[in-house]
Amino acid sequence: MRLFITEVTEMSAGNYCVAGWDAQAQRMIRPLPNGQNWTSALLQQHAVTPGAAIDVFNNGHVHNGMYPHSTEDTPINTATIQHIAPAQARWFGVGAPPVGGSVQLAFGGHVAHNSVWNGALQGVFVPVGTQVGSLAAISLDRGQIDFVDEFGKLKALVNDGQFTYKLAVSSLALKSAWGQGGIPAVIHALPNAGQVHVRLGLARAFDMPAHKCYMMVNGVNW
Repeated sequence: MRLFITEVTEMSAGNYCVAGWDAQAQRMIRPLPNGQNWTSALLQQHAVTPGAAIDVFNNGHVHNGMYPHSTEDTPINTATIQHIAPAQARWFGVGAPPVGGSVQLAFGGHVAHNSVWNGALQGVFVPVGTQVGSLAAISLDRGQIDFVDEFGKLKALVNDGQFTYKLAVSSLALKSAWGQGGIPAVIHALPNAGQVHVRLGLARAFDMPAHKCYMMVNGVNW
């Protein structure tokens, strides 16, 4: 299957997650090399970045996970990964990965939150077991997303026109910029104005017992 890479996220040092749009099947895929996350070496070997394209092959195994992540989890044969030189990356319009009209609609109306602080919804999540995708996107004006450093963590303030959401940032590109130059570097890495395609993803539940998949900003593309 050919995937248009939509996001590369940093889960922990040296541990990455990749996702892409399968235009033929019209669905999001989370390719898992031999059922695992990606390493830095594997990302570099195949030049895997948002906007690139790769060909991968399902290894025939089923990833034993829970919804919502099992919607996209797809074990692949690592030896078959092939970088494809794509046409110009297309984030909007015909052929582009789909976007929801709001954060709530992007996740099928299943979005909940733990609290509200200074007008922003915090602890935004989708319950474990919900049969909906764990990867989605919304289209925003550049002015509808901002970034803050909160207790040493990069957070995004996303205003979809209905609510403002405070979300952790998992995007490798944005976290790398932040690590090098703080919030000014993050702002500099993005356009000053115009439409942006904001990738949203759900983290695998870590609470015990597992019942909340918290939402993150997986990337900002244009």
